[in-house]
Amino acid sequence: MLMVYDDPSNQQSLSLDDGSSTEESHDDTRLSLETNTDTVPYIGQRFATHDAAYQFYSEFAKRCGFSIRRHRTEGKDGIGKGLTRRYFVCHRAGNTPVKAANEGKQQRNRKSSRCGCQAYIRISKSSELGAFEWRVTGFANHHNHELLEPNQVRFLPAYRSISEADKSRILMFAKTRISVQQMMRLLELEKCVEPGYLPFTEKDVRNLLQSFRKIDSEDESIDLLRICRNIKDKEPDFKFEYLLDSNNRLENIAWSYASSIESYDVFGDAVVFDTTHRLTAIDMPLGIWIGVNNYGTPCFFGCVILREENLRSLSWALKVI
Repeated sequence: MLMVYDDPSNQQSLSLDDGSSTEESHDDTRLSLETNTDTVPYIGQRFATHDAAYQFYSEFAKRCGFSIRRHRTEGKDGIGKGLTRRYFVCHRAGNTPVKAANEGKQQRNRKSSRCGCQAYIRISKSSELGAFEWRVTGFANHHNHELLEPNQVRFLPAYRSISEADKSRILMFAKTRISVQQMMRLLELEKCVEPGYLPFTEKDVRNLLQSFRKIDSEDESIDLLRICRNIKDKEPDFKFEYLLDSNNRLENIAWSYASSIESYDVFGDAVVFDTTHRLTAIDMPLGIWIGVNNYGTPCFFGCVILREENLRSLSWALKVI
């Protein structure tokens, strides 16, 4: 569906590239998806900052089934003028320029997602009573491509992110050398979400791990105890215990996050201790404590890595958690 608005006091057609423009008309005013009018951008809508406008439009786009990006800025010359107008567009706006063939360099044959979509919002800077604000002066919600369903739109790069807390967890898992699939499953258990519903994908985790290796290329074996202590400094309720052998080497280590400890206090009446997972890279068993919440969803209580799966190690693990 199509919805196009424009401020008659600020008439200007949007050009997403040098050879394209859009004619804005009120004759075909329709909405892309069924949305609450209170959450739909409108001409004259005001924002304190352009970042606030971007956030509002991004949330609207997510509900509709697309994502956005910053496209073009305009300003005036002279002291004190600066930026006066911004455009935010659909992530599929514009067209990918054709690259010149280079026989000496192998070209990556990747299909672009850009298809010349004309959906956009334009905001202009204005001042009233000496205070600056940003006002919506143009808005078109016409897309020349299919919009994604709610269970698909979350996979768009704009809506995928790894929080700093999750980065710390992944960094710790990287030291234990568990697989990315195991990392994802542990995080799903800890957050009590269904498989595939984390705000990031396996590819995002692999890219993050690659960045870790670039930062610490001389020592890929990151100190697990140091990581635990760093997390403890940031999250006082984080709990970890470890055991050193006679040679002062790490023998066993167990840890649990604050959210997992809270889940244990509520749902810890029945606990399963699962040691069927094994870290093939270092041939060590990985044990996890799991429970079930009121919705029947498994929840994560804690995790342990043991050098040997024997009575002494298992007894230690059951006492420290």
